[in-house]
Amino acid sequence: MVCSIPSVKCERLYETADRERWCRLKQVRWIHIAAICSVFGVWACNGAGEESSSSTVQPPGVVSISPLANESAASAVNAVSATFDKNMNSASTGSFTIYGSQTGKISGTYAGGGTTSLSFDPSGNFKPGEEIEVTLTQSLTATSGAGLDQPYVYRFWVETGGGTGVFLDEQTVPGQVGARALAAGDLDGDGDMDLAVANFGANSVRILKNDGTGNFSVYSTIAGQLGATALVAGDWDGDGDLDLAVANFDANSVTILKNNGSGVFTFAGTIPGQTGPKALAAGDWDGDGDLDLAVANFGSNSITILKNDGTGIFTAFRTLSGFNGASAFASGDWDDDGDLDLAVANFGANTVSILENDGTGIFSAGLTVSGLVGARALIAGDWDNDGALDLAVGNFGANTVVILKNDGSGTFTPSSTIAGQVDAIGLVAGDWDGDGNLDLAVANFATNSVAILRNNGTGSFSSLSAIAGQIGISALAAGDWGGDGNLDLAAADNGSDSVHILKNQP
Repeated sequence: MVCSIPSVKCERLYETADRERWCRLKQVRWIHIAAICSVFGVWACNGAGEESSSSTVQPPGVVSISPLANESAASAVNAVSATFDKNMNSASTGSFTIYGSQTGKISGTYAGGGTTSLSFDPSGNFKPGEEIEVTLTQSLTATSGAGLDQPYVYRFWVETGGGTGVFLDEQTVPGQVGARALAAGDLDGDGDMDLAVANFGANSVRILKNDGTGNFSVYSTIAGQLGATALVAGDWDGDGDLDLAVANFDANSVTILKNNGSGVFTFAGTIPGQTGPKALAAGDWDGDGDLDLAVANFGSNSITILKNDGTGIFTAFRTLSGFNGASAFASGDWDDDGDLDLAVANFGANTVSILENDGTGIFSAGLTVSGLVGARALIAGDWDNDGALDLAVGNFGANTVVILKNDGSGTFTPSSTIAGQVDAIGLVAGDWDGDGNLDLAVANFATNSVAILRNNGTGSFSSLSAIAGQIGISALAAGDWGGDGNLDLAAADNGSDSVHILKNQP
């Protein structure tokens, strides 16, 4: 029910037994009506002039969070905290969940029960450049017993230690036949960053283990991934290690691979009915504390939302059509309402589609950004540091990268075009030079090179360096391979069936 009083838009209105009136604004924030305006005696609900008369216990609301949503360089050592407008019961791993993109579900200590501020102190440091996802679920309750009216999900990036943004190609790992996609993370639980490679030509996924200094060797091969074309890592079963999901283009399916914690992956299920799947995205779409999936089906011009039951069993929840040549995803909270939305690069339509989440994993069409010729790659980041997530689009057909700025409501407009990105097929974001701003790296398929683009903090990008010698580069991944705090790169080389390890120089 949408209620309003003059100059104030309330998403939900509550009245207590004592006739105290509360208005819920965006991001689950509740404000006492008297604090907004004390002169209105009645208000309208749904335009019908109804007046609330319920005696519902007031739900708690989120007042502030730390680190901030979409922050580009959050501390690797500080606690994650949320402040509420009511005293809260103690949090737990099921009500206040923290996932690292390179580490899985993160363990730690909760504090603040009985107060208005709850905090989570991780048992170890976050990884440099890691993206952290936080979910405050509806099982988080105030001392009155009332739970959050809706979940609250947000992300932030972890600071890097430095680097110059000048990369050297220091190792080539051969035998990756038709290397098409990469995922970086601590796959064996030893504290350093490993790699998983989707080898389209060999119908397999290979695990490359890092010895801690940035030297990689083949650890295992997972066969039976027919036309493996996309890969995403995430802790599907919440056991504290990174699992994998693989898009199998030729088998029209997604395979779930579970990790035993030491980097040994076993088959855990197949989701059929995905026609020519080309891209995957992971996130807690419904705010229940586990990671779900989205699949871009290039062959059927559709996307499928897969919900996780918390144990790593995924079921198709909804399929949306009308995405001509769906080729890439980005995800994040575009409209600042406390849930994760999606963006889809439509290669055939030369567009990017913005999809808004209602908080339960139901996505509806928002804005369509046109004029993006051969939109093939997509990445999200707060390029101008205004708190709103922006986008970057790799246009394979136009040899450009286009920066799309977000006004904070999910409305994106092109702000600049970076030319000379020939057959831009892949993008990755990270702070290459340690200045606190998210920069870009572009995989340029036709010129066999990686372009490093430096962000000046306002969303204006300039060429910082280039790395040549990757024959038919198809994908990029970022991680701190050597443990020096600098964010390094890996490049999947489809032309020479290899993976290049690119070290960021101090």
